[in-house]
Amino acid sequence: MKKHILIVDDEQTIRELCKELLVEEGYEVTLAVDGQDALDKMDYEIFDLFLIDMAMPRIGGLELMKMIKRKQPLAVIVILTGFSSIEGAVKAVHAGAFQYLSKPINSEELFEVVKVGVQHSKDLYGPLQKAFEPGADTVQKGEPIILHGFSPEDKVDFMALGRVRKYEIGDDIPISNEKSGSIIIIENGEVSVWLNNTTIDYLQKWDSSGEESFILTGSTFVTLRAETAVKVRHFDRKKILDFFAYKGEKLLKRFMINLVNSTFFKWRKAVQRIVMLKLVTGE
Repeated sequence: MKKHILIVDDEQTIRELCKELLVEEGYEVTLAVDGQDALDKMDYEIFDLFLIDMAMPRIGGLELMKMIKRKQPLAVIVILTGFSSIEGAVKAVHAGAFQYLSKPINSEELFEVVKVGVQHSKDLYGPLQKAFEPGADTVQKGEPIILHGFSPEDKVDFMALGRVRKYEIGDDIPISNEKSGSIIIIENGEVSVWLNNTTIDYLQKWDSSGEESFILTGSTFVTLRAETAVKVRHFDRKKILDFFAYKGEKLLKRFMINLVNSTFFKWRKAVQRIVMLKLVTGE
């Protein structure tokens, strides 16, 4: 399987040159024109190594590196810098970058740094990936896991039970109260999941939360916070139970299995992230 590299540089010539060189060496390469483009691409693809320009508009290289590390704590990042910015690149290395390369790009140096960086990424992720491999039962994005196996009609009917609310950046998103459990489904935007003072997951479109509070009423262990402007569909526990009383026991059993599976997948991801953070911070 080809190793996947993301190149982030606002100079088209540099982007294309690095891509051409690395593709010839057998790597899969994706290009991003700036930091925001890079972050957007991380939502849909997994990268083994990042090549990031130090000086870019909107989001600089050092800031982008920190944002990438937030999404992917063990990301292996190589900083690209002009001669006048080498001091900044050294600071980036001290802040967590794997290495830096100075422009103009020397092909042999590029190949060597990328080769070593990709191997370093493999060494970091290999044992963890094997330990936390999701397996063949993972549900692909495109629908909420909790509705897996529902007919199209049942999915539409279930979604109609929810009430849509909008939240702005920094808002806490309620899941349930002490008297009743509820479930939410993210319709757009990004939501961070906090356990005590640690971010353990990020939820995006079609992700759900509150499954455990539905199974065990009032057992909410995490806090949700809007990282962007988000739209969330809230489902009341009583309405859900009334829905399945009408739809029948068979669909209710399917739903309960989905809740357990969804909870299991999410907590496995959370454990993986906590382990990675421990490795990075040493705490």
